[in-house]
Amino acid sequence: MSNSVADFRASPAPRPEAGTSRPLFKSDDVRELVEPLQSLIVQYPGTALASAFLIGVAIAWWIKRR
Repeated sequence: MSNSVADFRASPAPRPEAGTSRPLFKSDDVRELVEPLQSLIVQYPGTALASAFLIGVAIAWWIKRR
């Protein structure tokens, strides 16, 4: 019996040509946005969890209303 998962060889993903696409965000831009949020979560974990829950409830309610 052969193991089809082990025998599977995926072809490499096609690479875009040089100069045709650029990244949406640079890593430094993302880091500038995430670091203040990360420090707030570290300082106030309970508040961050409660606000994430309430945002999720609000989004679910908004989707249900549509």
